[in-house]
Amino acid sequence: MLNRDKLERIGIDKLVLSGIKIETDKKSLFTEGQGWVEEKFEIKEELFSIEKTIKLYESGEIREVTYLRFNPNRLLHGHNIYNARNFELKESIHRLMSLLKSKNISIDLTEAKISEIEININLDLTFEEYKEVFTLLFLKLPKLRKIGNINLNESYKKLFSDSTLDGGWKNHKVRVYDKKREVDDKNLLDFELTRLEWWLSSSTYKYYATERFNIDNTLEALLEDHNILDKIFIELCHEKLFKEAYRYLEKELEPNLELSYLQFKKQNKLARATGRTPKKNVYKYLEDNSWIFDYFNLIEIVKKHNKKHRGREIERIEHKYPHLNNKEKLSYLVSIILPHKSQLVGQTKTS
Repeated sequence: MLNRDKLERIGIDKLVLSGIKIETDKKSLFTEGQGWVEEKFEIKEELFSIEKTIKLYESGEIREVTYLRFNPNRLLHGHNIYNARNFELKESIHRLMSLLKSKNISIDLTEAKISEIEININLDLTFEEYKEVFTLLFLKLPKLRKIGNINLNESYKKLFSDSTLDGGWKNHKVRVYDKKREVDDKNLLDFELTRLEWWLSSSTYKYYATERFNIDNTLEALLEDHNILDKIFIELCHEKLFKEAYRYLEKELEPNLELSYLQFKKQNKLARATGRTPKKNVYKYLEDNSWIFDYFNLIEIVKKHNKKHRGREIERIEHKYPHLNNKEKLSYLVSIILPHKSQLVGQTKTS
């Protein structure tokens, strides 16, 4: 049975280290090009991969690059549903070094630095129910992709339903996805789980570690600072997701919904004045032509522009759209990921 305490927290999924020293008797591959000779050693296994490249140029310049890739949780638990805190990362490294030693590979991590890192949080919620909230968070990201699963046993509408959103920049990306769909073993994960995950390159991690939080980008510093994962993850979510989402909600999405409502009323008024049959069902029109993010937005519009039938229309909205409570869901998500920062996010949305 999965340990909930290891699920619903911020931690490391995957890690790539550079600057490691490797000693092994395994054979290297030599390649010769114009003005250079390269020696390359590479090993790829289920739990880790190692790459070492030494390139010698005619000028005498030598370039050496080494990488160690692994998932701490696969080493510790055999799956990547959990994520790793600092002490678990340390434990996984000890286990990895023992494994490498059994294969006659010795590594020295004294000068290791973070080359890539994936930091995530597992959320005890259903991806489908929060999909509109995630869409709002991701809508303005560069290179946004919506990835779907083929659901052959479900209705036509759900045939290619989205199960992943991802986007971001060259040196850091963010993804949210249905973790339950990703895990093949339903006996291992038999309940709904959604994962929000940031991938950081060496340059992005170095910026946040050194410029924002005053530690260096070494493995040693990562192991010693028990709060650095939370600080980086929360900062990224606050600055790159929530602030922009609240701004878009207030400055664009809600005003556009109100404009569509007024446009419908204007068209009907003109139709009556010219003897034509006015359209019915303004809410169906808004569904087809706008984004009703939250039913409360409709109530506010009715209070403002249909005072004569306000009571009747509010009752109609509350009956038809109670499932569109996405502001409540957004606030809940903020409270989980940004503890004690809900008020701060609310303030920044108007700036």
